[in-house]
Amino acid sequence: MFAKTLSALTTLPIGLLLLTCFLFSRTAAIPASLSAILENLSYIIFLAGLILSWRFNRSRVFFVITILGISQYVLTGFTPAGLDKQFYYNTVFSLISVLIPVNILFFSRLKERGIFSAWGLLSFGFIFLQFFYIALIVVTRDLDLIAPVSQMLLPFNHALFTDFLNLPQISVILIAFTGLLLIIKQFNNASHLYNALLCVLLASAAALHFRSIPAAIPVFFSASGIILIITILQDSYSMAYLDELTGIPGRRALREELLKLSGNYVIAMLDIDFFKKFNDTYGHDVGDDVLKLVASVMQNVGGGGKPFRYGGEEFTVVFPGKSANEAVSCLEDLREKIAQTGFTPQNKDKKKKCAAKQLFVTISIGLAEKNKKNKTPDQVIKSADNALYRAKKKGRNCVSK
Repeated sequence: MFAKTLSALTTLPIGLLLLTCFLFSRTAAIPASLSAILENLSYIIFLAGLILSWRFNRSRVFFVITILGISQYVLTGFTPAGLDKQFYYNTVFSLISVLIPVNILFFSRLKERGIFSAWGLLSFGFIFLQFFYIALIVVTRDLDLIAPVSQMLLPFNHALFTDFLNLPQISVILIAFTGLLLIIKQFNNASHLYNALLCVLLASAAALHFRSIPAAIPVFFSASGIILIITILQDSYSMAYLDELTGIPGRRALREELLKLSGNYVIAMLDIDFFKKFNDTYGHDVGDDVLKLVASVMQNVGGGGKPFRYGGEEFTVVFPGKSANEAVSCLEDLREKIAQTGFTPQNKDKKKKCAAKQLFVTISIGLAEKNKKNKTPDQVIKSADNALYRAKKKGRNCVSK
């Protein structure tokens, strides 16, 4: 259930982006009054995103939403007085089309360091300088300041960008470059944020491309705000239910799973053999790799078993609707797979010397089932703990009932 929920949350931003594109294609020519309502709604979404990102200390999301909100305001909500409106809109559009991918790239590469911290104040300053630069160009009408945006960097027909893509060439290059980096980062280190920022980048590009349609910017920027809010919820879900190190459901998820149990079920307790000695010999970094290895193998446990990290070097597998005899064979297979799966450690602790050869670990398993003696999940877990102790007394690397 937890894996399915997480998968749904992961694909939701992409689905929302596609749905937004579909709905926009069907309702592009909407009345101006409705466009105004959508614009006000987008600011409500931005405000909600800012509050949530502040509350959950998601500084990168906070600053990206800030950029989107200010960009929408200067593009659609601000009417210059005493200025050439055409010059204003063309200038602001060209600069915003460059600043959005630049900021998405910038904040995607930073770590969470707080919003109202010293780093956060620098980020506010970074954003202020960008829009001060825009204001300076608009007020002074200094075309030399905007020249870099209008330059041709690639030997392509300019009409490809101005007529078909409807964006400055440098903007298209930055969007493509930022999108490629986000895809690479997502492939190397899957993250809800990279997935969301990629969708926000594409939504922003669509909004700028269709800017001549009044609803385009509010619709696609609103979708971007919702996508970033979803990212906050995704991270909150992961922190609450998934173990940060191994990626499998943790203790809270286990407690909720136990509350749903009824009828027959089996609970197995697993412990990595000589884990403390392993840590002392090879270092905690290698110990963490061992925990990740065991967890990765456990995700493929058969018999409908659901793996959880219990704490430390202990893991739990719950078999709903199974008997002890049915679960034993699955646990034996799991024990053998872990014992046969080796890995070459890459120790970051220079004080600990680690052999270049493959290392192997084994696990001990104790299991118990619901019966007349063990009527509650807590009693079954306690009985499984006793069985685990017996497995260790037998010499480890075995399954005991």
